[in-house]
Amino acid sequence: MIHKNKLGLFLITFLIFCLLYSTVTAAVLESEKRVFATKTQIFINELTQLKIPKNAVGISLIKIPNEIYPFKPVIYGFNARKKFNPASTVKLLTSYYALVNLGKSFRFKTEFFAQGEKINNSFTGNFYMRGRGDPKLVYEDLQEIVLNIRGTGLEQLNGKFIFDDSFFSEPDIDVAMFDGKKNKPYNVGPNATLVNFKAVELTVKKINRKLDVSIHPPLADVKIKNNIRWLRGNCSRNKIHLREMEGTLAVSGTFGTRCKRRRLYIGILSHDKFAYSMFKQLWIDSGGSFKQVLQRGIVPENVKPFYIWHNPRELGSLLKDINTLSNNPMARNLFLNFSSKMDEAGSLQKSRKILSEWYQEKRILDTPVLIDNGAGLSRKTKITPEDLSSVLADAVQNDEFEVWKNSLALAGKEGTTINRFRGMDVSGRAWVKTGSLEGVQAISGYIFTQKNEWIIFTVFVNHKKADKVKVILDKFVNLLYLDK
Repeated sequence: MIHKNKLGLFLITFLIFCLLYSTVTAAVLESEKRVFATKTQIFINELTQLKIPKNAVGISLIKIPNEIYPFKPVIYGFNARKKFNPASTVKLLTSYYALVNLGKSFRFKTEFFAQGEKINNSFTGNFYMRGRGDPKLVYEDLQEIVLNIRGTGLEQLNGKFIFDDSFFSEPDIDVAMFDGKKNKPYNVGPNATLVNFKAVELTVKKINRKLDVSIHPPLADVKIKNNIRWLRGNCSRNKIHLREMEGTLAVSGTFGTRCKRRRLYIGILSHDKFAYSMFKQLWIDSGGSFKQVLQRGIVPENVKPFYIWHNPRELGSLLKDINTLSNNPMARNLFLNFSSKMDEAGSLQKSRKILSEWYQEKRILDTPVLIDNGAGLSRKTKITPEDLSSVLADAVQNDEFEVWKNSLALAGKEGTTINRFRGMDVSGRAWVKTGSLEGVQAISGYIFTQKNEWIIFTVFVNHKKADKVKVILDKFVNLLYLDK
């Protein structure tokens, strides 16, 4: 009888403890949510002063517990399940899929083939360059490639230089289609044999009271026509205009008399002509003779590569460029790689399907998402703030979380945030991905708070006045960081 009484007393005590613990835990969670709600209201009030309505804003916040008790994350949302245009923050979905499915150590390659006759140091025939979707095959790489091929004894190339970009099935995009700015590097489209992001640095500088115009790296068969005229004043008078003609880049506009130099990056030519011109120039610079004509084509099945270039950069390093620098051509190339195989060319449609289905199968996202091109330079892509925060939350549990987190820009210190978060406490204490389009501002990432706690955050603003909210967004991230 005594035994039964003790057992009954124990059960009652245990139930009371559970009830009290549940009540305390719920109270703590509600208190944390109220803090998020208060800070969110401060942010919303600032946007209201710009006459940006509440329905133009979406927020998702997750506080990750660093103790066993309470063990539930604090989740707060404001229009968190409403779909918005995420701009470049959508690169997070592209890059996380790549990290999980390709691995941080994955390396891309580019292959070279020769079908013809070699006599002594001279080759005559078809010389093929075939890319496998490398997002970052840059000038220095191609320089080393040329020197390595020259090291095999080749000096003179005759015949055809055949550009093979068949690893992707997508045609070259109309670079002026998105915003009419065809020479902006961010508008460069993807290509399986992408070289140097199809971009060069244009420099206009004063030399002995004359204006000199040049490009780097230099490109064979591309002449510069200088039509720039002086205009009294400083660098604010600079207005540079470009016009591409067959074999000529015409540079016109005005240049301030008190300005010494102006540099800008520009995308020019088509992918095949760009790769051909750079390769040809490097071959000539190495002391070789180049007498090949450009042609697009596909490597025959029975031809074996005589040289294979393996990118010295691992995928983990490439993701840093994609997320910290928000490199669009790299993200678009990476996206098409998801559906590319040796016997099957990658396409946007297939990559969209693969990405959406994977996130649902892994139960990271509940509903299908349309990731138009993987880079964010799109008006079609729509996701919810909750979607993006869910991806960031899943990454916390991944073995490569440090690689993933560090692929984001350290707030106020690097990449797209270098001129943001100035004088704010959160500078150097958050890892963020920004996004910006006309009518869109977005930011997402991780904050290591004043209390040494982790907060995942995503904020979207879709409104015609979105370009005015960057500082307000930064202040909100800083407010989330602060212990008040």
